[in-house]
Amino acid sequence: MNKSQIQSYVNNFRRRLAHFLRPGIGVQCSIYPAEPGGAVLVFQLGPAVENDDVYKPTSSSLGKALSQIEQRAFGGNIENFHFGGTNTILEGDKLIFIKDGNSAEWSDQAAAKDVKAVVPSERGGQK
Repeated sequence: MNKSQIQSYVNNFRRRLAHFLRPGIGVQCSIYPAEPGGAVLVFQLGPAVENDDVYKPTSSSLGKALSQIEQRAFGGNIENFHFGGTNTILEGDKLIFIKDGNSAEWSDQAAAKDVKAVVPSERGGQK
């Protein structure tokens, strides 16, 4: 994974999600890359949130990257967890994606699929 692939996905996700957000809602993304490939992306949504991307230092694994993020889905020692594909955590005003290094997970089609996964079905998401 290189920064341009990650940035392209983030831009595509934000563009596709914008269709479902009220005017004035911003989307900030904190990016936690992992060395063997992949990254954990934390999208923060809200009226006082700027559309901005913040890159964090690279971690040695996706589990280690996830351990740096406040979340309630996984507990204990998660540094040795192994993740495949795209894993999604919805918490309050945050969307957390744990994405492996497979290039298919970082395409525009993947961004469209990920938006549909978090948008309520009555608004056009997955049923």
